Amino acid sequence: MDETDRFFERQRQNWQALRRLGVKYVRCPECSETSPHCFLGDVRSLDRDGSTLVALCERCKRRAAAPTDPSAIERQWEVLRIKGCPNSRCYCGEDNPFCMEADHIAGRQSCDDVMAVCINCHLKRTRRQLTEWPPDDFNPEHPVIVERNRLRGTIEHLELAIANLRIVEDLLHNMACKDFDDMQD
Repeated sequence: MDETDRFFERQRQNWQALRRLGVKYVRCPECSETSPHCFLGDVRSLDRDGSTLVALCERCKRRAAAPTDPSAIERQWEVLRIKGCPNSRCYCGEDNPFCMEADHIAGRQSCDDVMAVCINCHLKRTRRQLTEWPPDDFNPEHPVIVERNRLRGTIEHLELAIANLRIVEDLLHNMACKDFDDMQD
């Protein structure tokens, strides 16, 4: 599957998820998340703005329900460290441990290497694994298959990082343009 096929497969999956939600668009009012894969549970009774569903994404739901007690936060970080997560921040910048999950880099069947990612990034990455990784009948513990899956997972993690870096780059570009325009006046 080449990059064009991957893109169109993701778009098809997004449209399926939107139809499941009964809308054309979806948006989180807290963080502006728009991927339909990040909205779970019963959404029929939620607010609608025309053809847009306005609802809290899973990350914002968890953030709202998370305790603020420092000892509870440290216990949650300890749980993630026990699972093997070496990092304390997701690609998108999320650093609340109650929003984080252990994501198997090469897939659960192939390897135990994990990274902490927020629930939204985990849902997006899992969707990509299920739709873009061709199913095969190989032994998932075979060393070549483990390395192939590790490479796929690493590429996907880098793509998540790049997508978020593009957002920051656009923000910095717009700030620079605004400053340049202000200097011209």
